[in-house]
Amino acid sequence: MRWTGLFMYLAVVAVLTLFLHSLADWAWWVTLLLIVLLLPVALVIGFMTRQEVRWSTVLSYLSVAALMGAVAAQVAGATAARDWCLLIWSALLLAVAIGCSSHPMRRPAWGLFVGFWGVVGVLWLVVIQALAVAGVLGGASYTWWAAWPLALIGIWFLVASATGFGARPFGPIIDSLGLLTGAAFIAITLMTWTDLAELRRVVGVVAAASYSLWVLGLGWALWVLESPAENRDGFRSHPVPSSANA
Repeated sequence: MRWTGLFMYLAVVAVLTLFLHSLADWAWWVTLLLIVLLLPVALVIGFMTRQEVRWSTVLSYLSVAALMGAVAAQVAGATAARDWCLLIWSALLLAVAIGCSSHPMRRPAWGLFVGFWGVVGVLWLVVIQALAVAGVLGGASYTWWAAWPLALIGIWFLVASATGFGARPFGPIIDSLGLLTGAAFIAITLMTWTDLAELRRVVGVVAAASYSLWVLGLGWALWVLESPAENRDGFRSHPVPSSANA
């Protein structure tokens, strides 16, 4: 959770800076100064309550709420609200991407490598969404640039779910949803590159639905992993046997 806190701090600074500057019309230096002074206090409080609050689970569930808000805004035709919800979702997605590294894997080194690029993809997506909120990116250019980080994130979800498929406390159902989510993210990228707009919308709906269901289960698994060992003996994770020993 230490890396999650660091990345979430940077993401929240970016989101709040953009929000206060664009909506409240505050000067950049005043906004950044206020955030830099106040957010460390919030992080200290979060660190002190880390045993009472499972932050990986909480942030993961908040990402589902943000994504559902983006879908609702899209249906309502509220483009600005959709862009803000997607920016918040991409920032909260850091917790999901980093949390996936807790999944037992047959090849941890390979998982660590892909996971690094998955987190890079999330940070890239945060930048893209921030540019969209600021009005710098829009239309086809926004869709094109957002497709690239989605591919990296989708590959990471596939690798994390596939290389440790069925391991406790995740189980085959959660991992199957993870595979579906990763495949849907990659499919969005492919539909963008092939300019199949209508099919991309359908795949986007599937991706949003599968992501929401998957993160609900993933959050529960992360909650179990962060619980004290004496409280989760029935769900103790076991190394995934390698194919060489099968």
